[in-house]
Amino acid sequence: MAIPYTTTASLPYGSRVLTIDSVGYIANNFSTSQSLNVIERTTELGAPNGAVGIQQARTGSAQLQLATSTTTVPDVGDEFAANSVTFFLTEVSRPEEAQGFKVVDISFRESI
Repeated sequence: MAIPYTTTASLPYGSRVLTIDSVGYIANNFSTSQSLNVIERTTELGAPNGAVGIQQARTGSAQLQLATSTTTVPDVGDEFAANSVTFFLTEVSRPEEAQGFKVVDISFRESI
C-alpha cells in the first residue's frame, strides 16, 4: 500500500499524476500492457504455413489517491492521456479508505 501524498511535487518511482476531467490524481502502481492476437495459418495437411499478428488496444490499471473526501470520483468512460496515448476508464471501484486516505482502483483501455 502506498503512502498518502498531500502534494504532487515529489512522487515515488511507479507513481504519476493523471488528470481526469481537470482533476489531478496521484496514480500508484500505474501499469499498461499490450498484446498481439496471433492467427496461425496451416496447409491442407495441418503443417504450419505462417502466422498473422493483429495488434490489440493497450490496457492498464492503477490505484488513484483521492486528495480529500470531497474529491470527485472519476466515472467509467472518462478519458485521460498518458505517454501520448489517450485512454478511457473501463472500471472504477468504490472509494475505500486505506491508512487514513481514500483510494479508487481503475482499469482503462486505449481509445482507438
